[in-house]
Amino acid sequence: MTSQTASRRLDRVNLALTEMKRAKLRFGLLTAAVALLVFLIVFLSSLSGALLRAFTGAIESLPADGLVYSEASRANVQASRLDPGVTGQVAAVAGVDAAGPLAVLSANATVAGEPDELQLIGVTPGSPSQPDGLRSGTFPASPTEVAVDASQAEVGIGDTIRVNGSERDYVVTGTLVGTQFGTDTAWMTTEGYEALLTELNPGLAAVPINTVAFTVVAGADPVAVAAQVQQAVEGTQVLDSAAAIAAIPGVESVSQTFGLLVGITFVIGVVVVGFFFLILTVQKLRTFTLLRATGASTRSLAGSVTAQIAAVILLASTLAVALAWGALQGLSTGLPVSIDPLTIAGIVAAVMAASLGAGLLSVRRIAQLDPAGAAGAR
Repeated sequence: MTSQTASRRLDRVNLALTEMKRAKLRFGLLTAAVALLVFLIVFLSSLSGALLRAFTGAIESLPADGLVYSEASRANVQASRLDPGVTGQVAAVAGVDAAGPLAVLSANATVAGEPDELQLIGVTPGSPSQPDGLRSGTFPASPTEVAVDASQAEVGIGDTIRVNGSERDYVVTGTLVGTQFGTDTAWMTTEGYEALLTELNPGLAAVPINTVAFTVVAGADPVAVAAQVQQAVEGTQVLDSAAAIAAIPGVESVSQTFGLLVGITFVIGVVVVGFFFLILTVQKLRTFTLLRATGASTRSLAGSVTAQIAAVILLASTLAVALAWGALQGLSTGLPVSIDPLTIAGIVAAVMAASLGAGLLSVRRIAQLDPAGAAGAR
């Protein structure tokens, strides 16, 4: 970049900022309006992300490449019922590296002395059904130990859990993050799950599992292996991990609803910015024409408009993120809502790009000016 080019760019920025300082109220109102719209986008995106994680956390945190369900369950973990022997059948299929059972029980319990509703999930430690996301402590190794997802409940290592109807206390040996399954979630060993279910249901002949999680050998296609497992194991429906997450009840409707809200808000924000600067350009046509007549280039004038748009979006986004952070800190939804820096960067970049695109209407109007008509410009 030459010094002359840098000087021209600096002049455009100075021209843009000087005008913004002289019209503080006008640009202040625009910045406030855009900040509120960006705030809504950030807030809704963060809330939808937390809500989706509450539905999908338990499955998304598994290191598995696919899940096996009973054929009639329609890929619903809680509606699926499989014989425990299916785990061995899945592990024997060509292309499968390892497999582990996963069983879910919804129950009322006392957690650290407080009543709570829990999803108790029994898995085999060290298998594809053991979730990632351990924050502290250790994953349970004995039938009387549990690891609790601490995203929604304040539970510490050493606290105890007792399921209503059981005489057994389970000691919390670890806490996890991002592994919830709709509500507060506790993970235990398959042996502990079988013992609990047998205690709650005396005379139960066999303890079924809900699904089998499996990993594929290195280099294998999870979708192809899933199809092989479904063909080899009778009475099952098999999905790769991405399809299994998408098939969780509620995920599609939540994604569509919040996606529509975010999309509408995004479009409104871009339209507001585009029309504001178009109207501003029309109001300043005489000034722009006179500047063109005195030697100012179209690029220079368009650059000042672009600089103003960028300044408004950056300032509005900063205010919006601060406002969203404050609002989420005081939000009591029972969900672990947080602001993801990558999501924020994506939103700001998208708003900036779309707003600059809308600003092309103003640039086009400037480019059409005829310096020869300076005397009659209006």
